[in-house]
Amino acid sequence: MTYAEREEIFSKEYLTIADIQNLLGLKYQDAARTVRNIKRRTDRLGIRGKIHVQDYLDYYKISTDRYTKPEEAEQ
Repeated sequence: MTYAEREEIFSKEYLTIADIQNLLGLKYQDAARTVRNIKRRTDRLGIRGKIHVQDYLDYYKISTDRYTKPEEAEQ
């Protein structure tokens, strides 16, 4: 997966099962199971087959700094 593909996925408010497949290299059934596991912890959206990006980040304990561009230093 390229950085541009990853950036496109995380630019949305939610992730689909297909997005999880691409991010984690899983088959459909495994990606769907992963989405269900994440939803068991937290489900900001309440939409079947989709999870909020923040739910994904929280589940895997990933800092949001990893997916945001750093601000340029003011001079």
